[in-house]
Amino acid sequence: MRISLICPVYDTPPDLLRAAARSVLGAAQQADGVPDGIAQLILVDDASRNAATCAALAELAEADSRVLVLRNPRNAGPASARNLGMQVAIGDWVGFLDADDLWLPGHLERLCAVAAAWPDAAWIGSRHCLLNPDDGTEPAAGLPTEGAEPLAPGLTRHGGARLTALMLSNFWMHLGAMLVRRDVLLRAGGFAEGVTYGEDIHLMARLSVLAPLHYLDAQGYAWRRGRPSLTSNAARLRFSALKVHVAAARDPLLHGFARERRWARYKATKGLALNNLLAGNRFTALRAAVAAWLVDPREVGDLARFLSLWLGGTEGRDLRHYSQAEQFTVRSAT
Repeated sequence: MRISLICPVYDTPPDLLRAAARSVLGAAQQADGVPDGIAQLILVDDASRNAATCAALAELAEADSRVLVLRNPRNAGPASARNLGMQVAIGDWVGFLDADDLWLPGHLERLCAVAAAWPDAAWIGSRHCLLNPDDGTEPAAGLPTEGAEPLAPGLTRHGGARLTALMLSNFWMHLGAMLVRRDVLLRAGGFAEGVTYGEDIHLMARLSVLAPLHYLDAQGYAWRRGRPSLTSNAARLRFSALKVHVAAARDPLLHGFARERRWARYKATKGLALNNLLAGNRFTALRAAVAAWLVDPREVGDLARFLSLWLGGTEGRDLRHYSQAEQFTVRSAT
């Protein structure tokens, strides 16, 4: 099992970048009985401007022959960076890593054990946790196992339309917590170019049409929160953040899931409305709330709940009655 890991990098603080690289390269060195393990860590520099980040990239490539650094001539976003990495991946399995996150101890061994025990597996994933600024962790919601096929203690197989519906409905698995056979990833077509938010969910929905998911009920990936990143970028408050739903609607692999796609778009647009309201962008928020209602005009109650928040304020109100989307703070105004 030879694995190529692809990691987009853009002005990542050097200490976090080094920690992310160590978490996968060190795991490969410690994995007993793994004949190949990590064959490549492909660091795709998405036109970083930070000199310290660029120096750290060069340092990592010099220190370990498995590290390959590629450079995008212009900043094009993580989807483009990952697609560039896919072009040079040599492993029969491909995985992903965000430049400020971590693989957790034992993750590689568990993934390799599943691949060895179930040779038909083409897509393997696990749970993830949230990594806070103080390096403490908290569990994230795992993939619901109702209706899945139990294979072994802590291992289930998910497939068919139910899996696609789950992948479209919510963020159940972090991209960094999974491995997929390279040929299946290429059949899925990689990541939707020009999509900045949700391109990972879109890819996993496409993969679910092509292959069942072997899912480990164990935390394998730590998703770092609490520092400025895509999850707190002001661009996330713009309507362009919904481009993924346009891509999904045009996707031949997802044509049979119109209802699920509409529900995902509805929830995302309500989240856009709520977060713009929290950021003080009142008229953008109102426009998004109306756009959400137009996705499903039957949901008059939700529109009324939003208007109550818009007119009466959010202080002391249970905002999840309107939207259960993640609430975030942006770095700068839109």
